[in-house]
Amino acid sequence: MTTQRICGIVLALFLISCGGTKKVTGNAVASAAKMKIIKSHNTAAIEFKTLQSRMNVKYQDPNQSQSVTVDLRMDKGKQIWMSARVLGFTVAKVSITPDRVQFYEKIDKRSFDGDFEIISNFLGEELTYEQLENLMLGQVIEPLNSMEYTVVNNRYEFRQAGVIEKLFALRPSDFKVGQQSIAKKSENTTLDVRYLTYQNVTGKTVPQDVSINANSNGKLVQVELQLNNVEFDQELSFPFDMPSNYKNMTF
Repeated sequence: MTTQRICGIVLALFLISCGGTKKVTGNAVASAAKMKIIKSHNTAAIEFKTLQSRMNVKYQDPNQSQSVTVDLRMDKGKQIWMSARVLGFTVAKVSITPDRVQFYEKIDKRSFDGDFEIISNFLGEELTYEQLENLMLGQVIEPLNSMEYTVVNNRYEFRQAGVIEKLFALRPSDFKVGQQSIAKKSENTTLDVRYLTYQNVTGKTVPQDVSINANSNGKLVQVELQLNNVEFDQELSFPFDMPSNYKNMTF
């Protein structure tokens, strides 16, 4: 497993998380008031202290494909922690806090220790830690108030045109996000995240199956996530010790 592949998986995992299945039911109402839809989406945000889940991840780029198992832990507002395993062996670990990003991979003995800018650079969009958590939990990453609003294909769509084109689509059943897309045509860069199914865990609606397509200058990276065994508000540890003898990674 190459460093490039591991880093692709790790960075893609920053996008989404959480964990039977709830399909879209109900219909989008064309006459629904814009501000009422926005309020319903904001109300759909879940409250919790900690979250843990086991994720099945499939990664593919033009040169390679790989499947890994990832243990995810979150301390809301404070830390996101991930440990990736292949055939039962830990191959990479990630720790994200509001002002710091750390990860390392064991195959080529490389590591990264830097600020949150690496996340923004990868996504092509300036994000805060809070926005990243929203993206992971099926909430929009930007206020919808100033965006154009229409009903298309039985979903509530909010769009922003310009140099950076943005689309946020909400499901009529629970007002969670069905799709978030950001595109910079001038740079041939597109990020498209689709929440295919959700699940109900102790009364909380969280993503279960997620599809990510990231295109950068014609190079397409595809990631499929399946979130299982989600638990909330357990006592969790976040073990992370940066190796001292690994080579620093640059991006």
